[in-house]
Amino acid sequence: MRSPRRHPSRAPGTAAIVQALVLPLLVLALGCGPQAGGGGTVTPGGAGGGVSSDPDGRDEGQSAGELKQRLDALLDREEQLAPQAATDAGKCEDLCELATSICAVEEKLCDLADDHPDDDAYQGLCREARNECREAQDSCVRCVERLGARSTQPQ
Repeated sequence: MRSPRRHPSRAPGTAAIVQALVLPLLVLALGCGPQAGGGGTVTPGGAGGGVSSDPDGRDEGQSAGELKQRLDALLDREEQLAPQAATDAGKCEDLCELATSICAVEEKLCDLADDHPDDDAYQGLCREARNECREAQDSCVRCVERLGARSTQPQ
């Protein structure tokens, strides 16, 4: 179970850092459309291949089961990376890239849910993925804000 997330107060100058680092990543995440599928039947628990190591989420499968596996793997990586990102700017960037990947999977899962509006399994996966995307984006923003606050503090 994931721990609740807190919202720190904003430091002066943080908005510029957020705009410079986070907004381009969010635009990229929102601009990435789903890849064309190869047809066939798609099911929420569909059997499929393994989880791709592609950080951008381009090579994961198209079934809901494969996408759910990909989402879970990305969330595991995010949980491992978050403590390191608190002190390392490079890890903070990695955390934001993970948020982009999580949101790319969310978009694909919700596209599948749109294709199956009466199926609760698809709708539940979409809701879960949407919440995880939002949390990952918030985590990215908080990480950037923390780094910005540290860079504005006197040494």
